[in-house]
Amino acid sequence: MMLCFYSCIGQSKEKTFLAKYEFEDFSQFKNVSVFIRGGDSERNPIIFVDAPHLVRDTSKVGCYVVTLDKKNYQVIKAKWMTESIVNADTLKLQQLAQTFMQYKIPRLNVDEQGNVFVYLKDVETLALARFANENELQKRNKEVKWINIKHNWYKPR
Repeated sequence: MMLCFYSCIGQSKEKTFLAKYEFEDFSQFKNVSVFIRGGDSERNPIIFVDAPHLVRDTSKVGCYVVTLDKKNYQVIKAKWMTESIVNADTLKLQQLAQTFMQYKIPRLNVDEQGNVFVYLKDVETLALARFANENELQKRNKEVKWINIKHNWYKPR
């Protein structure tokens, strides 16, 4: 009974997400990984953004951490996880964090090819994928078997 309950909740999250974002343009997140790492003392979300293409000096790589106001997603604090000063487009990184929060999901990855990976339950459990093209689907099918659930959206078997 409990297994059905959790399965039904998962399917409900999938349907809700797809109803709203089935045709969403995620291109601004290309080659970006963004996820919620927790909250501050006032439960404002702490977002980690990894976008190597926005870092001008790739020898100083690290995640950019943005704390957003939980009500209006305005930036409260932003910093690098590295001790070094990083030359990067921090405004764009902050905007990515703010846009990500609108999806109300724990994690979003978009790879260099434009494949979209959505995590609905937590930051470790892949729920949905949308592949850039048929070749990408076939390539990924060698790693994981995918079940088509709606148009170009899939979930891992």
